[in-house]
Formats: sequence, structure tokens, C-alpha cells
Amino acid sequence: MNCKLQCLLVADDRLVGRWLQLRVEALRSDCSIELDTGAAFEHRLATTGMGHFNLLFAVLDFSAGATAASLAWLTRMQGMPDTPPLIVLAEDGDELSAVGAMRHGVADYLPRRLLTTKLLEAAIDHGLATHRAPPALPRSARPATTNVPMQNPLKVPRDLIPRYMLLDTLAESPRATVYLAFSAALERHVALKVSRVTDSEEPQFSREFQTVGGLRHPCIVDIYDYGMHEGREFIAMEYFPCGDLKARLQDPLSEREAVDYLQRIAAALSAVHHQGILHRDLKPPNIMLRDDGQVVLIDFGISKHLEHGTRSTAAGVLRGSPYYMSPEQAQGMELDARSDLYSLGVLFYEMLTGSKPYLGTTAIEVLHQHVSSPLPELPPELARYQPLLEGMLAKPREDRFASTDALLANLARATA
Repeated sequence: MNCKLQCLLVADDRLVGRWLQLRVEALRSDCSIELDTGAAFEHRLATTGMGHFNLLFAVLDFSAGATAASLAWLTRMQGMPDTPPLIVLAEDGDELSAVGAMRHGVADYLPRRLLTTKLLEAAIDHGLATHRAPPALPRSARPATTNVPMQNPLKVPRDLIPRYMLLDTLAESPRATVYLAFSAALERHVALKVSRVTDSEEPQFSREFQTVGGLRHPCIVDIYDYGMHEGREFIAMEYFPCGDLKARLQDPLSEREAVDYLQRIAAALSAVHHQGILHRDLKPPNIMLRDDGQVVLIDFGISKHLEHGTRSTAAGVLRGSPYYMSPEQAQGMELDARSDLYSLGVLFYEMLTGSKPYLGTTAIEVLHQHVSSPLPELPPELARYQPLLEGMLAKPREDRFASTDALLANLARATA
């Protein structure tokens, strides 16, 4: 009995190809996937072509010396009339290679090191949806910006903010929308956050721009631009094709991965604290991932300089996420770096166990647990991390690690 879906995988490394072949077939029982080397694929192009395939997978090298050749191969595929939707599994690479691949019309770009079952499944679903869509215009008839796939059609003008071409919606909240945009001045894609409110409201992004706009550190998001246009505030910042830690946590982490992420996030937080900044809103959506696994902290909208007053409330408004909020932050007290350490402790517990330490039906219920409930015990197989957690999640802040540097030193001893 023949499968409905016919897929082709191009990979010179047979082991990598077979590994991906098995993962795809495990996900889709209705999918039959053939495996070609590069030479076998060239022979196929010269003889039978690709017209009968629903999806094309390609393992491509985007290391420093190979990116140009991989993009040239994508250009060639883009010009062939019977090329099915193409999903790239990238070896090495970075944000620029991801953007370059997407601009060459690929259905999805998946860094091999960060590949998860959910990401692969979503890429296949998107590729199949693309295959069912009406044929695209010939390359010569298309504007250059349409080479970036649009998963959600924009309901706002593409030139909402001057100098930026809006391409897709990345995230939305009641107060702002984050777009994937292209800046001609910077010659790069950016994440453009645009307020939904009018200029009669208090500016939302000016503090973030003032706090980190002039900083340059690998662990702190790059801020490129800030301004107001027709009553809308906007801020342009670094774009991360690999997404955030919240998406990564959709798949369980191993113990080793959880500890590794803790070390990376603590190092990033240490860099922020050494710049004199208290983040105050550390949570998975504010931790972005680069292709090489490096973590980058974003969203400094409620951050404060450590030497300034750092109360967590203003006019009775509690700022931050209840699930990751320290007891002193929940009570509107003065904050210091140990408050960020508490948020990191909540995150470490979640990475180890797959659940948050405190849950409730309302924000007030969760905040009350942060203030008065004991820390849940880790399961026996993870018990050796309990002292580390207690050093981050102690209710009195004086019982926590004094700094991120102290946490990193204790983490090194605990994992030696």
C-alpha cells in the first residue's frame, strides 16, 4: 500500500540522513521518505525530476566557509519549476544564514543542534500547507520581500513605521505587537516592537532604550532604534530566528541540559548585573536562543539600575510575571540582584521537573505561595540540586546566594 505523502531527503552524510529519515517517518506514518546523496540527487534532477514529491528535505552546511555554496544551491532550487516545499536542516549557521535561507523561499530552517520533535512536526505541517497553496509567481515577477514565508498575513500596513518593512507578526500583547521587519538602513531583519496605545499614554519602551540601548554584550539584546510615529512608540532590536526558551521547554530537558541552561542564563544575568542593571522580569519568553546555544536576555522594559530605587510597584501596579516573582517583589519591597536570582531558581526548578514550583488559579494565589509556602522537594533522582535551589529560592533574601557569581561558583562545585 503506497503512502499518500512522498518526501525526498538530500544528505551527503548517510548517518545524519538516516537519523532524520527515521524521525520523519516516526512522526508521519503516512509519509514515505527517500534518501539521496548529493550526487544521486543531481542524477534525479537530470532524469525524473522532483514533480511527484510533496516535500524536499536538505541537510546543508552553513559554517563560515560553506554558507555561500549552500545559499547558491538554494538559489538554484528556487529557480526550478517543480521544486516542492523545501525544509533545511542546518549544520552550524547563525541568524544571518537563517534569514538568507528564508529569503531564498525555504518553507522552514531548522538548526540541527536545536531540533526538537515539535519543531520538526511544525515544519512538516507548514511545508505541506505551502504545497497545497496556489503556485507562486516566477522569481522574476516577485518582489524581493516576498521570499520570506508569511505564516500570518499582516492586518496593518507594511510601512506602519517609516524605514521598516513589516514582514510577519512574531508576538502580540494587549499593549504592543512585535513584528519581523526588514530595515533597509541596517540591511538586516529586526524585531520591531510597536505600541498599541496612543501618545497620551506613558511611553513603554523609552526605559528599555535608555537602559540597554548603549550596551554591547553578547548576552544582552542589541537595540538598534527607538522613536515615536503618529502616536505609536516603537523600538527595533535584534531578531532571533531560533526562538526563546519558552518554546524550547515544550520538550522536556534532560538533567544535563537543565544544568547547562542554568549555567548559561546565570552567566548572562551576571553580565547584566555587572552593568548595574536589575532585570526584574526573568522568565522563559525573555530568554532568547542563538543557533550556537548561547542565551540572550531581552525585554528590559521594567528593569532598573541597581543604584536607583527598585520598588516593584508604581501607582499600585505590580510589574512582572507572578510565576517567577520573588517574595519581596510580590510584596512591593525594594529589590536587589537576589530578586533576579529567585526568578532564576524558579526557572531552574521548571527546567528540572517540567513544572513550576508554585501554581494557582489566580495571580494572587501564586504570589501568596511565593511569600509563604515552602519550596517543593525535588524528586530523589534530582535531590543533589536541592541545596542549589534553596540558595536561589530562600524566602528571606539574606539566605540566598549573594550574587550570580556566587551561584556560578556553587554550581561549578555541585557539578564537579
